[in-house]
Amino acid sequence: MTTNVPTGNWIPCLTPAVSDTIRWREPLWAAPNKPRGKPDKIGEQMVTAKLLVMGEPAELQVIDVQRLSLVEGAQDAPSKIRKDDMIRRKVSSIKNGDCHKLSQEI
Repeated sequence: MTTNVPTGNWIPCLTPAVSDTIRWREPLWAAPNKPRGKPDKIGEQMVTAKLLVMGEPAELQVIDVQRLSLVEGAQDAPSKIRKDDMIRRKVSSIKNGDCHKLSQEI
């Protein structure tokens, strides 16, 4: 399987800026199986995206999504985001996800 992830040197990113290509980890959640309560975390995915608008929340265009892990016994979890989707994320969520940016864009 080929991906369109930019190759290059990824460096830690403490403060993302507009037009940066960044990547971070975020949880994969199970489909709701209870009427109330917190959803179950069933894995982790790596999102690579271009930051278009800095704000709260930040707006990004997805370049690639890779599933990194899935808990044992979990069914296949399809990702809710796809290439070229426009997504919004809190900047704090991106920073908490081990954010890195492509070093060519320093």
